[in-house]
Amino acid sequence: MNINVAQIRRDENGTAHFDLKEDFSAFESELEGVDFVAPVHVQLQVNNTGKSLVVNGSIETEIKAQCGCCLEPFHYQIHQDYEDEWVFAPQATEEQLETALIFHKDEIELTEHILEQIVLALPMRFICSSECKGLCPVCGANLNVKSCECIQDNIDPRFAALANWSRED
Repeated sequence: MNINVAQIRRDENGTAHFDLKEDFSAFESELEGVDFVAPVHVQLQVNNTGKSLVVNGSIETEIKAQCGCCLEPFHYQIHQDYEDEWVFAPQATEEQLETALIFHKDEIELTEHILEQIVLALPMRFICSSECKGLCPVCGANLNVKSCECIQDNIDPRFAALANWSRED
């Protein structure tokens, strides 16, 4: 995912818009358990402030993941805002060297930055819906699909004292 910022870099107070789409399926091996089912769509607005390029936009895609409760595959939508500051290397101040994205040529490769934003947008554990009932701990049945007749009164011995606690307290 490349964008050319030559014209906007030379036009102080200028603005440019970019609408990019790219297939990220090559990164599935790096993102274990995640499959891209739609291309990554990135919309950016780049504003030249005279000192740097301020970039705002959005990242959208759809992935296939496995629910952490019921283990069923499902599609997960990602809508992530993107905000960054880019500085041309010869114009960078010492502070900008630590806080901004430094570029040396007028062609900027965004793929790594976009992938990083997608990874940051992923939950620690995928859940297919807030109503997901998960699996029966006894027989393993998907409780979203069918109910089971398993007796689940096996109390963890560490919590056995809590079973005697009155619910009225």
